[in-house]
Amino acid sequence: MVGSPTTLIVAQSGGPTAVVNASTVGVLRAARADGRVERVLGARFGVEGIVADDCVDLTDLTPEQVAALRRTPGAALGSSRHRPTGAVIEAAVADLVKRGVGWIALVGGNDTAETLHRFHLAADAAGAPISFVGIPKTIDNDLPGMDHAPGYGSAARYIALAAREAALDTSAMRRTDPVKIVELMGRNAGWLAAAGSLARDKPNDAPQLIFFPERPRSMDQMLEEIRAAHAAHGWAIVMISENQMNDKGSPLGGDEPLYIDPHGHAYYESAGTALARTSQARLGIRTRYERPGSLQRTSFLTLSDVDVDEAESAGAEAARLALAGASDVMVAIQRAATADYHVHYTAVPLETIAHRERTMPDEFIASSGTDVTDAFVRYARPLIGGSLPPTCDLLDRSL
Repeated sequence: MVGSPTTLIVAQSGGPTAVVNASTVGVLRAARADGRVERVLGARFGVEGIVADDCVDLTDLTPEQVAALRRTPGAALGSSRHRPTGAVIEAAVADLVKRGVGWIALVGGNDTAETLHRFHLAADAAGAPISFVGIPKTIDNDLPGMDHAPGYGSAARYIALAAREAALDTSAMRRTDPVKIVELMGRNAGWLAAAGSLARDKPNDAPQLIFFPERPRSMDQMLEEIRAAHAAHGWAIVMISENQMNDKGSPLGGDEPLYIDPHGHAYYESAGTALARTSQARLGIRTRYERPGSLQRTSFLTLSDVDVDEAESAGAEAARLALAGASDVMVAIQRAATADYHVHYTAVPLETIAHRERTMPDEFIASSGTDVTDAFVRYARPLIGGSLPPTCDLLDRSL
């Protein structure tokens, strides 16, 4: 006969962020405070570690290790995009019961919600007393049912600074390299590209153009917008999302996917490369291309303290929910309707998040389709955690 559960497992899934380990720390601290939990295990490489019983013991991490882990970017336990079959999940649930596991907290996004929901259904069908609770995590900020996701604030801070740095470089080199295309992650939502606007001190500061997946446009229109921005300023910074679509609804980099992951997400040729190449060829303007890639999601230097704190709180709330018997839910950060920035935490059903994306709302995108509104800036500024370093521009000074 199997006794009462004594073990809680935490795991990390999907693309790493700068604060995913802070969520893990939140789980650990909340679990340690509950007398029913004798062991807190970390599954290696997400769901793969859960089904294979490949775990590390986190129970006795020292205070110094916990403090360091809290501000360590990337997935310290290893991550994965693995999608187990139904048969594997059923077998894993039976094994988890034998191992005395009663609570599982999995940090992840849309795909993680779907996987956790399937685990919950299998456990419910088998009468297994295991709670499955998700912790939100994505730099894409595209999870429904919540104001924002942990990971976005730090990535947005990185991108804001990257936009400012790109502007300083391009402004200085405007006579030889006057246009720079910066391609950001974000899958099918423009939240990350929009973050380039957060570095502006004045309305006319870079980026001069932001292209959103939510606003498909023809290559001809984009080139005309680049030409006009260059003519107006003498140089231009262009932020573009990785999956920018043209006016026909096709990826700017081409229709043929380079790769399709286990959850069915297609990855295409670079939209930024295609735009930069075409800009230089057709406009005759020297156009450079930058792609921070995975660097934008795991930077020590641009950790947002707000993001770290909220990620830890989300992890702690997930552990408390699981230990209270909740299952088939994900923690959600909700913003208070107050002048000052405050949040609270709720739980939303996993089914409302699985395989669904929250794109940029219309009120956050300017009528031009190439910039953000003041409403977006008010939304995003608190998330990046404090002011950005000041700069001084000498080129526009007069004698």
